[in-house]
Amino acid sequence: MDNMKEYQEKTQMESAQGLETHQIAVGITPRMFSGLAKQNLNCAQSIRELVDNAIAARLADMKAIVWISMAPTRDKNYIWLVIADWGVGMDLAGLENALQLGSIPTGEDRLNEHGFGIDNALASLASAGSWTLYTHKQTGKYWKVSGPLKTVMTVREVADIELPEGCFLQWNNPSTVYVLRVPLTMMQTLQNRGGKCTDIVTLRSWLVEHLGVAYRGYLDLDPETMEPDAKIIVAAGKDYIAVPPIHVPMQVVETQRFKVELGGQVVPVEYKYGVLDLDRRDHLVHGKKAKYYYQENIKTQGIDIRLGKRVIATGQLEQIWQTESGHPLTRHNRFNDFVGEILIPELPRGVLSTLNNKSGIDPQDQDWQKLFAAISDFEPLANAQADGERALQKKWMDMLKAVNPDHIITDEVSVWPTGARIDVLDMVNDGPMMIYELKTKKGEPLNLYQMVMYWDGLVHCGNQPTEATLIVPSYSSDLAQMAQQINESHTPPRFPDGSASKPYCLKIATFADKHLE
Repeated sequence: MDNMKEYQEKTQMESAQGLETHQIAVGITPRMFSGLAKQNLNCAQSIRELVDNAIAARLADMKAIVWISMAPTRDKNYIWLVIADWGVGMDLAGLENALQLGSIPTGEDRLNEHGFGIDNALASLASAGSWTLYTHKQTGKYWKVSGPLKTVMTVREVADIELPEGCFLQWNNPSTVYVLRVPLTMMQTLQNRGGKCTDIVTLRSWLVEHLGVAYRGYLDLDPETMEPDAKIIVAAGKDYIAVPPIHVPMQVVETQRFKVELGGQVVPVEYKYGVLDLDRRDHLVHGKKAKYYYQENIKTQGIDIRLGKRVIATGQLEQIWQTESGHPLTRHNRFNDFVGEILIPELPRGVLSTLNNKSGIDPQDQDWQKLFAAISDFEPLANAQADGERALQKKWMDMLKAVNPDHIITDEVSVWPTGARIDVLDMVNDGPMMIYELKTKKGEPLNLYQMVMYWDGLVHCGNQPTEATLIVPSYSSDLAQMAQQINESHTPPRFPDGSASKPYCLKIATFADKHLE
């Protein structure tokens, strides 16, 4: 027997207990509901619809609490999914409105932008109609309605929530709870279309990443209260973890600030962009590597768009930039290192509209077109790492010149017959000669050997370097130990006249050390 049916049969004793039963009309037929299930929403997009509702329903002056519980079912082709919040909840009229297709959004929160969220999510996550929704307006009995969605739905008053086996809530008295029996194939879209993972702990790690990116503005600590606006927790069986805010891992960030007229008002916009920081990416999610976003590939290149505190789009490129002939810019490997973020303040509903399922922006919206026209003035970084390192070299040279105007500071010195060019050379006539190697990624052993190559090349030309410094975002203690061992045990070449040169003096510094952040 299907265990969703067992679960629903287990909760059919309400009438015998003398509790209320109501019939509500829903402006949607089973065929229309089946059509919604085929709209190509993936699991992350569908779950975000329900999380949007949960955050929008937070109590005034309180943080939103969202609890997500996952558990296996007896049928290995499905997974239990429970999503609960402790917000304002819904009365009977509110529940009836929420189940309408294209219902009237309540409140002013943009997270309730279209009125399609619940229907979209229920249709996509529980394509067979295997779902139950509990809600109440005030502490007390719950209104309960179960799928599949029909023209007339039965809403029952129940004393408590019945959770499926393996799922639990950390706190009592939630205001709204969704219980869904989700096909495993749908849950596997958390990885990508065609994902094959069956372990709920691993699937949870993918879900946490999706949520951490989408809601980072809500999950960040407020600088004044040191509290987040929302707390999202995901349980796999009895084990649960909090979703961290996941930011774009960038280095060498350029920031552009400008104003655009949107919806009849002048809106300040901040656009930050730069080079993908692989070291940060590899420790982005609870100290582990991000697996879906910022992958240094064609699919994830481009910038995120954050409207208020909600990230509404990621990896935007061809949607914004065009070629000289007016065609959308084609994704290419040369943009793999290019990442960034557009920060837009909270705006009223109707300004910068999104698609009905909030899975993307509305390309026909004139406000988006005006915003993208302003951003298109700043061309995306092709070969961003190389461009970033050149920009970093220029910035470091400018800083050196400001402090030492009498020094010869150049990036045009080459050594060896191959013409290996030194990043930055700081020289004083008959005085110190300092080599600088600058990288936008975490320090690596190869970087030290590049400096050894520069050092040896200068010596072969009859010049004595004083020191060579590698400047990187970060480096390991092992790399520092390696530099020390080279200094102490490796012998540099002799000068052309056969005389001995001075020992190596390799150093490592971070951007923070050199005020290059």
